Amino acid sequence: MYFDNIIGHDRAKQFILNSMKKDRISHAYLFEGPSGIGKRMFSMELSKMMLETDNLENDPDFKIVRPDGASFKIGQIRDIQLDIIIKPYKNKKIYILEDAHKMTVQAQNALLKTLEEPPEYALIILIAQNSSSILDTIKSRCEVVKFSPLTQVQVQDYLVDNKNIDIKRAKVIASFSMGILSKALDLCYSEEFNNKRNEIQEYLNIIQSRDLIDMYTINTKLEKHKSNLNEVMDMIITYFRDILMIKQGVDESLIINLDQIDFLSSISKKFTYFQISNIIDIIDESNKNIMKNCNFNMVIGTMILNIYEVIK
Repeated sequence: MYFDNIIGHDRAKQFILNSMKKDRISHAYLFEGPSGIGKRMFSMELSKMMLETDNLENDPDFKIVRPDGASFKIGQIRDIQLDIIIKPYKNKKIYILEDAHKMTVQAQNALLKTLEEPPEYALIILIAQNSSSILDTIKSRCEVVKFSPLTQVQVQDYLVDNKNIDIKRAKVIASFSMGILSKALDLCYSEEFNNKRNEIQEYLNIIQSRDLIDMYTINTKLEKHKSNLNEVMDMIITYFRDILMIKQGVDESLIINLDQIDFLSSISKKFTYFQISNIIDIIDESNKNIMKNCNFNMVIGTMILNIYEVIK
């Protein structure tokens, strides 16, 4: 069946399939959504369906166009315009423009002429992370299809069923994937991700020592993560959230870091419900200040002191 190997995106699937049944496939689509979410794979599947082939690489009626360097150039659009007037070998000619949000205004204006009067056999698919940089005149001539992140369960099930990932680890990876399957696949084999988790356990051990001098070493340890500090802080929050859940005696299925349940259970015995809840609030507030570009040392130093005041 069509789109069987596409995980999620049921609305997009149904929209396209309904259009096909009614023979109302548009001449242009704008697929919009976060990078790595599956827009390109979806475009490839649609192309296979329209061209009735499983071998797009060798199909003369199919072309993928990518930015030339940092952006699409007007020359690339003109090449498409010269090619599109040549009739297809079959019944369709399909052009996929990856990272269409990187088109210059000049390139978009050139493309607009083709979108206004396309050959009846042409199908142009624009793939963009965000349509804010796409001209309204372009968007108005495309069917806009939005792609949303997958659910945690969808990502988790895919990893277990297709990649033979242990269910506990799959749940952890799915939780940090933000619903983006390509990110989940990267995390499966990421040594950096594993190292971050090990470091966070180290932070928790330091905090449970209730030694302020040792706690201030966390500042130095976090400094190397300045470029992605929000991600690390979010990970720390998930650990304390899990500790809080364990403290409440909830079902284990609700625990994110399930593969570290024994460690988390031991930590939960060292703090009260009130202390854990306050730690989460302190880290969350610090994370927000980091996002506001506040001074790193001041934010982290204040965070550590506030946590110490709660647990001393």
